[in-house]
Amino acid sequence: MTIKALPVFFILAACGTHANAQFQGQTYFMDEGVKVMAGAQEKTMAWCGGFDNPQLALADLNHDGKKDLVVYERDYKQVKTFINYGTAGNPDYRYKPQYAKNFPVVDEYLKMEDYNRDGVPDLFHKGLAGVDVYKGYYNGNNELCFTHYKSLYYSNDTHSIGQVNVYVEPSDIPALLDMDGDGDLDMLAYWSGGAKMYYYKNYQAEDGWPADSIVMKLADRCWGRLDQLFLRTHNLGVTCDNSGLTGLKQSGQNRHTGNCLCMFDADGDGDYDYMDGNISYSDIQFIKNGKVENSYPVDTMVSQDTTWQKNGHVLNMPQWPATFWLDIDQDGDKDLLFTPHFEGTENYKSIAIYRNTGSDASPVFTFQSDTFLMDKMIDAGSGSYPMFYDYDKDGKPDLIVGSDGYYQANGTMRSHLSYYKNTSSGFQASLTLQGTDFDSLFAENMQGAAPAAGDLNNDGKDDLVLGKSDGTLAFFPNTAASQAVQPNWSHSANTQMQLRDSSNTVITVSANAAPFIYDLNKDGKPDLLIGGRYGYLAYYENISTTPGQVKLALRNMQVGHVNPDSNNFINYSVPFIGKMDNTGNDYILCGSNSGAIYRYDGFQAGNTAINYPTIDTMYSFIKDGVRSAPAVADIDGDGKYEMVIGNLKGGLTIYSQNQAATINNAALSAGNKTGVRVYPNPAKDMLYVSWTKEFAQAPVHIMIYAATGQLLVEHTVNNSPQGTALSIGDIPSGTYFCKVVSGQDESVLPVTILR
Repeated sequence: MTIKALPVFFILAACGTHANAQFQGQTYFMDEGVKVMAGAQEKTMAWCGGFDNPQLALADLNHDGKKDLVVYERDYKQVKTFINYGTAGNPDYRYKPQYAKNFPVVDEYLKMEDYNRDGVPDLFHKGLAGVDVYKGYYNGNNELCFTHYKSLYYSNDTHSIGQVNVYVEPSDIPALLDMDGDGDLDMLAYWSGGAKMYYYKNYQAEDGWPADSIVMKLADRCWGRLDQLFLRTHNLGVTCDNSGLTGLKQSGQNRHTGNCLCMFDADGDGDYDYMDGNISYSDIQFIKNGKVENSYPVDTMVSQDTTWQKNGHVLNMPQWPATFWLDIDQDGDKDLLFTPHFEGTENYKSIAIYRNTGSDASPVFTFQSDTFLMDKMIDAGSGSYPMFYDYDKDGKPDLIVGSDGYYQANGTMRSHLSYYKNTSSGFQASLTLQGTDFDSLFAENMQGAAPAAGDLNNDGKDDLVLGKSDGTLAFFPNTAASQAVQPNWSHSANTQMQLRDSSNTVITVSANAAPFIYDLNKDGKPDLLIGGRYGYLAYYENISTTPGQVKLALRNMQVGHVNPDSNNFINYSVPFIGKMDNTGNDYILCGSNSGAIYRYDGFQAGNTAINYPTIDTMYSFIKDGVRSAPAVADIDGDGKYEMVIGNLKGGLTIYSQNQAATINNAALSAGNKTGVRVYPNPAKDMLYVSWTKEFAQAPVHIMIYAATGQLLVEHTVNNSPQGTALSIGDIPSGTYFCKVVSGQDESVLPVTILR
């Protein structure tokens, strides 16, 4: 058995001058155990990272007989998985990211349907051809997994030569369901140009193929007898000559591409009506099928509602709404849900639900909310920035979250802060929402609010600085009586909505300012560091000598040469400086556009004129989403740290330090003179292998052997990086040996695998 190795995903840079500087491996692990409350209600999806353009599907992920929630964000190509801990009619979806690792890389759209009727959900997505199919199965841990079945083609068009791919326009969402009631799955999608809808009929049942087959044929070039131009209104009564499916021409002019289809039975009469989400509009078009009522021989659309509404509520989902017909509340009938399909628009009111308060035979779709599920998570719009700060002075770090802003109806962003009080008790970590317009910031109409706290005006009290999207900063002085009491970050005449330096020049980093306040030069006064869109950290020294006076002097626009994702032009650096593990050392963490967390060393002595060595280019193997923004604190006082990470989608993820960081390279090697390390040990699904720079003078060969001598894994790493990851999910529990060879050097280490 040969297990495929994952691509190399970290490179260890030179360690530099700090005695304890070293690559630590994985010390932080994703942990949703920190409870988040809003009043008496728990935010059960708090740490899922937020949604912007979610596509929704239901599937039993853990083989317990209950439908779980799968969410796909196509701009990240990211799948998020939520296990249902509720009951029929009262689901309780909770974020469990470990199930997402079993999904293939999904492109453009995600459909989960049981094509072979074996009771296991299968997966459909765009793939290279237009429709790729993955067969679902459950592994030994009862986790839903997938194996590639095939791409879909048809060959019954005599006008074409050979097989033709079942076509779905890039960025469109097709419809996938049993259109003709024969038990197998058919597909509908707009053809190239977007004017007419093609019906791809599955002939598995008709032609007597096994159930585990999909046999597609093109059945109709203008399904529903309609086409669409550039208007909301569709043209009805259109006919096509489908005889022989040869030589057909599109009638009418082509319109732009961009359609999200959802077939559903709006009136329970047995034929399929549909919703058409259109790239040009923020509302939805409903088209009714008159086949049953009028005894038509084929599906024929007879009427339309170009701005669909129910019970007086007009759906408005800027921009390009997508519709999903599924039993999201699991009460036995299907509901309608709508999400924005177009990136860069709505970023909080991202799931509208019209609950079916009737039945599938007699549906009644009633609007419930346009923030369905969103109210169960932390989501600050777009571009979230967490900050830990003991605001109420009870000795525990609270969480304050800012962002680039929430989408407004006029197309702009508007920022405010959310405040989560640390309500941990004992070693049970918890946070409780106190308000989503903390410090009444919404009235300032700011675009961008990346928070930092520290004493910049030399009066002994921590002030508030907010980084704005235009690269400037706003300054809110603390007018409270003392540092010992809750701050009063004033919005008075002393407020500098554009913080200036000692030469009265507006401080700016061009775009997306991300400040952090820290005494970098060790002179006893907190300085200002600012990350931003273009990566480097700007350093402003605090030279104030007068209490109450802000006096910042620009010293270096590229301090320490810190620059995450340095090979790219757009980097989005977000700094955090402080303690983050049991070593007791301060380090610089820096979020990045790629989502990786970088770690830097060498600044602790106060030297601001040197380059700060890079220790990690993916600290603790964390790369979650896009535009990571880290903040670290010991939330529950147990001596271990938690790391909360913001991202472009405005949500947060959380990681806990569940493994002690090693102090020196000897500990890393654990007696192995070559510096090779394997971890975690015991391992479950992934095994990480790292080695010192001196060891990797030639390509590194990695082999895992059973105790009997059988070779199970063989992988070669070229270009001398200093680590890789191996997937070991198919190896049973037991003791194995990992042999790592580079040139004349080799190391053999025992590995325990536990399921």
